[in-house]
Amino acid sequence: MIYLDHAATTPIHPDALEQYKITAETAYGNSSSLHDAGDDALRILNQARAQLLDWLQLNEGNILFTGSGSEANYIALSHLLRQSKKTTVLTLASEHDSVLLPLKRLARQTVTINLLPTGEFDWNAFREACTDDIGVVSVQHVNSDTGFVFPVAEIAAFCRQNNILVHCDGVQGFLKQPVCLKYVDAYTISSHKVYGPKGLGAVYLRRPLFSPYYESHHEFGIRPGTVDVPGIAAFLMACQRYRDENQKIQTSSKRFRGMLKKRLPSTRYQIIESPQQLDSICAIRTKQRDGQFVLLALNRAGIAVSAGSACRAGENGPNATLRAIGYEDSTAHGLIRLSFGRTTTTEEVNQCIAVLCSLEESD
Repeated sequence: MIYLDHAATTPIHPDALEQYKITAETAYGNSSSLHDAGDDALRILNQARAQLLDWLQLNEGNILFTGSGSEANYIALSHLLRQSKKTTVLTLASEHDSVLLPLKRLARQTVTINLLPTGEFDWNAFREACTDDIGVVSVQHVNSDTGFVFPVAEIAAFCRQNNILVHCDGVQGFLKQPVCLKYVDAYTISSHKVYGPKGLGAVYLRRPLFSPYYESHHEFGIRPGTVDVPGIAAFLMACQRYRDENQKIQTSSKRFRGMLKKRLPSTRYQIIESPQQLDSICAIRTKQRDGQFVLLALNRAGIAVSAGSACRAGENGPNATLRAIGYEDSTAHGLIRLSFGRTTTTEEVNQCIAVLCSLEESD
């Protein structure tokens, strides 16, 4: 199988897998226990928190470990809505479902804004929507469908001036795209997007105050359950390796994008991209085919891609990000997403291009 779906999930890095094994064998104590074995686990846990804060270039607040990036988003939004005296949230129409769905329950009202047709953040729409009712703004670091990058630092600075709390979903951007979080109140990340183990995420909270579940004893009393210290150690090892490899991944991804733009027939395919773009996510609009049809054809050829966020797999509605940049429902169905990783090769991308071109020729 040629795997071109690294934005959905990544295979665990061999060094991270080895780190998990070592930590599980040598630091298996409960990090909340008072004996030496517990202290060994707690030391690893605290070192991991400090390391993530350092990588995020933050010197205040805390890192909490969660069961996923989605749970991290839920905890972050719960916190900020409780901290704000206002119950209206402003967010993007292109946000991930792990933000939009919880807001249906958590927020009294959710205001969404679209993007510019270029995929860029619409400052005019944003400023107009930032009324006195807005208590929280939630904005992606990187869009999961297209790789659009948003000006998080500038948005957060504007919100700070207007006494609005800011959450940033960093699941697709963490370690891949630089970001300044100086004025961000909550930032969320996911382990398995950067070659760490699945079932593990983290959330940065500037002011961690309460549990959205019930009063508990772990993770500053915010998230119940024994902390997965071996998984966290593996996650941190994966992060270290990704930091070393990201530039190479993005450079090769830019070359792969160029190959796709040059060779795919414009009568059938359109590369969707923005001037602010993460190169390792490449969205392609299929002009005369439904995206899932093309996805399944590629799968039969042994090539794994997606039709956007994996959390919406199987849904046949129009793509939310395409709609957010102005496509009508009838033309927003045709999207496939190629996302490249540390082992993606030129030959694999060539094979994918050949299959896409053969679909065009077979009509």
